[in-house]
Amino acid sequence: MNSQINDIVDEFTSQEIFGKQKVRLYKIKHIIFDFGGVMAEQSFVLKNLLDLIESDLKINIPRLENTLYRKFKRQLSSGIISSRDFLELILKKYYYPFQSKEGALPPTKVNISYYLELWFQLHTKFTKLSAQMESVIQRLHQGGYKVNLMSNVYDIYAKSNELRGFYNIFDSVFLSNEIGLIKPDIEKYKYVLKKLDAKPKHCIFIDDKIRNLVPARELGIIVIKFDSFQKFNQQLDKLGLKDISKGFRKEIKKKYKNYKLSKKEYKKAKKEYKKAKKEYLKKKSKSKITSYDFKKKREDFEKKKSEFKEQKKMKKLDLEIKVKLN
Repeated sequence: MNSQINDIVDEFTSQEIFGKQKVRLYKIKHIIFDFGGVMAEQSFVLKNLLDLIESDLKINIPRLENTLYRKFKRQLSSGIISSRDFLELILKKYYYPFQSKEGALPPTKVNISYYLELWFQLHTKFTKLSAQMESVIQRLHQGGYKVNLMSNVYDIYAKSNELRGFYNIFDSVFLSNEIGLIKPDIEKYKYVLKKLDAKPKHCIFIDDKIRNLVPARELGIIVIKFDSFQKFNQQLDKLGLKDISKGFRKEIKKKYKNYKLSKKEYKKAKKEYKKAKKEYLKKKSKSKITSYDFKKKREDFEKKKSEFKEQKKMKKLDLEIKVKLN
């Protein structure tokens, strides 16, 4: 039931929050990715581990909203407690109080190290970095973008990911267990922006959960909801980022620079034309400007105007768009 309610809320939030976003491609500098559900498929390792613990120890671990389990998970994500602490707290709450106290022997102690190793091995076995997404990261790098990771993660997962080099493909990595902040806490997004020395409008953030995208959108970050690689490719295509060549970002900035120059020249020509026209009409005989000069000013203005219109059209098509990315 809770899952169904969350789906309804997420759909409502999607419709309310994520309309068309204005994307100025020439301003984008940072692309920020989530990890689980984006760079790697969700593997539900913790659920499977707890299922095994429940089966081994013949216990029940409530995992609904507003339970201690959820509280412990948040503390684990934010680095307040370690993976070992998490398992010890779970057992202290849901296992040890219900052991039989009959007989002279003390209650059986659970081998935490065994389950920690099992947890680590399960994550290592079932969490795979998407080769398709890794290819996207490489293309973004070649295009001249800074590619970063912002992830809610447990220490045991972070260790496994780091050992396998998953984080090496990113320019900056912001892990919740290290910085003490978890999504969707808006302070985490502000922290990341500050560390990147970036304005929100200079960033694109990709996450598979709407609740994690809402704070980013509120700050002014361009957001993309990740559902599948195929859809993500379509979203990149809408942005003009699907086919990225080497130095792509420099080319985009060069196009914008040409647009700005064309606009400046057009405004200058317009000003000179208006001035010449005013003087010519006011004192045809006494004016220092001749009809030839006036005609030349007008021709120059019309030429600059035409060039500017072409640049403006290009800007709207290639550099500045309004698009739905959810």
